[in-house]
Amino acid sequence: MKNPACLRPVADPRRPGRGTGTTRGRTDARAPNGEGTRPAPWLSFNATELPGPLAESAPAFGPNRFLLGANLPWVRYGLDYGSSAATPQGGLHADASAAGLLDAALARLRRDGVQHARVFVFCDGRAGIRLAPDGTPEGLDGSVFSDVDVLLAAAERHRLGLLLVLFDAGLVAAPSVVDGVSGGGHGALLADAEKRQALLERVLVPLLAHYGEHPAIDGWDVFDEPECVTSGMRNPEPPAPRRRPRLLRKLGGSVSRVGRRLGLGGGDAPGPALIEAEAMRAFLGAAVNAVHRHTRALATVGLASTANLQLVQGLGLDFYQVHWWEPYGDARLRQAVADLRLDRPLVLGAFPAATRRKSVKTVLDTARSAGYGGALVWSVRAVDGRGGQDGQLAQWAKNHAAHLHRRPFRTEPPVAAAAPTLAPPLPAAASPARDIDEAEAEDRVRSSPADAEPSGRGLAAAPV
Repeated sequence: MKNPACLRPVADPRRPGRGTGTTRGRTDARAPNGEGTRPAPWLSFNATELPGPLAESAPAFGPNRFLLGANLPWVRYGLDYGSSAATPQGGLHADASAAGLLDAALARLRRDGVQHARVFVFCDGRAGIRLAPDGTPEGLDGSVFSDVDVLLAAAERHRLGLLLVLFDAGLVAAPSVVDGVSGGGHGALLADAEKRQALLERVLVPLLAHYGEHPAIDGWDVFDEPECVTSGMRNPEPPAPRRRPRLLRKLGGSVSRVGRRLGLGGGDAPGPALIEAEAMRAFLGAAVNAVHRHTRALATVGLASTANLQLVQGLGLDFYQVHWWEPYGDARLRQAVADLRLDRPLVLGAFPAATRRKSVKTVLDTARSAGYGGALVWSVRAVDGRGGQDGQLAQWAKNHAAHLHRRPFRTEPPVAAAAPTLAPPLPAAASPARDIDEAEAEDRVRSSPADAEPSGRGLAAAPV
């Protein structure tokens, strides 16, 4: 199977034959589907690779605009938004305890000086989506909007911007049942053209249109690590040594045998039903197009690593996003972003807070030096062994406060969400509000306690 074609880098007229790695926030880059990309104002460059005149001509588009964020990523995996067999009354809006945990996590981020959070919505499809007996999507269930409203209200209360992840690789993974709730096994939603179109028209478009103008939503991340369930993708991990010491080989074999005996893997468990790259690109491209058509937010896809950027190039993303995990090795993290020859900037969407060799500070310093436009630690809720918060994120935010992107805020209170509708909500009739920076907003809050809490406007420019 042929790999998807890569898009050519943006040429720099001052350096013949060399790509800049960014478009400096321009909106003239056009996707094949006719939709234009949008400027992402926080994204940085690699000062060691780009020519001086380019850096000097764009003072707001450099290291002083670094986006610092964190992955929430969920309170209860796949059950926060929508109803399921385990949560028939709905997710966050029906569970005060879960909503309280969400609020506490976002409040801590804000206290730590972080203004951006990446949050997973449908995950592996175990809640929120109504399916026909043949697996065709019929629409969102009745709890989704109420549950998302809880998240957005908490984000506005703590003045955070959100990057909402629609699906993850679990959607295509082998089906499983946990606590009476089935998840995964939905590869046909992407592989079958009719079901893919139904997923877009009956699930994504209503969601995007309903929240298209919400100021707390900075971006939509269509799919988390799609190459993990796409055929023809490359392994980002470096090759293992040819031989190990004899003792280690014996220990490794013993551990593998014990693991198989305990049912912890070993080749018998079914793997994901891999999706052809053409089908995955068709879904991702259509979803990005829908984000641009129905919202004012940015569109991206959270790749597992830089090894498979060709999967999403040419789809009209507003910025690229990759993740870094410790098994990938240091070389992949240190690689200069400019050397990737991308047509849009790059953000490190996830990296582990808990590693054996690297601290949060080290990863953030490395990413910023390599030319990433931002980085989001995994994870606030410590949902696995790679997450947690030990104070390093807050200290790094404090040390680099002058170099971080600050979201603008509005001075008026947030407008209540409209009733669910397939059409984009009409703009509220109100006097125009000017943007203010965070320092002015917080001064007003301190000086006028009775004033309404300002709400986030988001990172994207005006709708295109």
